Amino acid sequence: MAAHLCWIALRRALLGSAAIVSFCFPNLGNADAPSLVSQNTETAEILLISTRGIGTKCDPVELNRGLDCRRLQLDAAGKAAWTSYDWHHLLEPQASARRTVIYVHGNRVAIGDDAIEGMAVYESLVSLPAGQRPLRYIIWSWPSSQIPGPIKDYQVKAVRTNPVAWQLAWFLDQLPSEMQLSLVGYSYGARAVSGTMHLLGGGTLDGLKLESRRHPQRTPARVAMMAAAFDADWLLPGEVHQRAISQMQHLVLVTNRLDPAMRFFKLSTRQSRVDALGLAGIPHSERLGKVQDRIDRIDVTAGVGRSHVLYDYLADEPKMKQMWQELLDATPPNSQSDPLPAYANLRPASLR
Repeated sequence: MAAHLCWIALRRALLGSAAIVSFCFPNLGNADAPSLVSQNTETAEILLISTRGIGTKCDPVELNRGLDCRRLQLDAAGKAAWTSYDWHHLLEPQASARRTVIYVHGNRVAIGDDAIEGMAVYESLVSLPAGQRPLRYIIWSWPSSQIPGPIKDYQVKAVRTNPVAWQLAWFLDQLPSEMQLSLVGYSYGARAVSGTMHLLGGGTLDGLKLESRRHPQRTPARVAMMAAAFDADWLLPGEVHQRAISQMQHLVLVTNRLDPAMRFFKLSTRQSRVDALGLAGIPHSERLGKVQDRIDRIDVTAGVGRSHVLYDYLADEPKMKQMWQELLDATPPNSQSDPLPAYANLRPASLR
């Protein structure tokens, strides 16, 4: 509870990035103390990549020159600050030495709050014992600031997650194919992550498709979806994101049967026919065949209860630890011998 109140207070504080980081993580200002950023050159590289300046444009030229990338570093005075960084460094072969974890936030996250929420997720991640390989952590920020009208806001952002997914899919396609990727999406961020995997698997979303691929074959990603705000059956054969699982080595679904956003999800969009994936997982998952062995579900109902607040999810530390362990485990699951789902009678017209 204390941690949650701290984050609420923080959201009401000034939104200067250096002030945010110092308030959130007081150790960051002490160069001699253990901290999240003091590991930067040896263990962790922390980046924030934003498409807010590009909007929903699905143009490789615009993305190539318009992605705004910042790196969290200690300045000469030992204080943490976000500094400009050329994201093209991630395309170099040596970038593959770092396992890369990408966090995609949910809806109604304004500029400044993206860094706050992203670093809260990172703090949860690094609460685990240090891994054997150096880590890169990327906060993926998309234009999700609240617009007037609650229902309109949800509906507009639901449509917006398709171009957001295309932009992220394009970005991932630029990265070295051997780079180990782990993606975490929260709420509408999970919807975007799932759409990203579907596009990388050759699918289309509302007419969007990756027409030109830099790395058509790449190492499958490990994916976690927290309170996923999209139809629970979309990952099944013949559905909207049916090709997503083909690009996942492992999928972790974090669900909550009391989350109000999950319970009333069908009321937020005209197209929803079933419950949200983040309520109770995939219905009729047997339709996936043995591919369902790649999927684990972590139920946080008891620990989180009636909340759709990210920080309440992160506060369920035992379940978050389980999620991170599954997300970062480099041991391929048994189903890896069957890299593509054995979907029968796929209808090309269904790849929307």
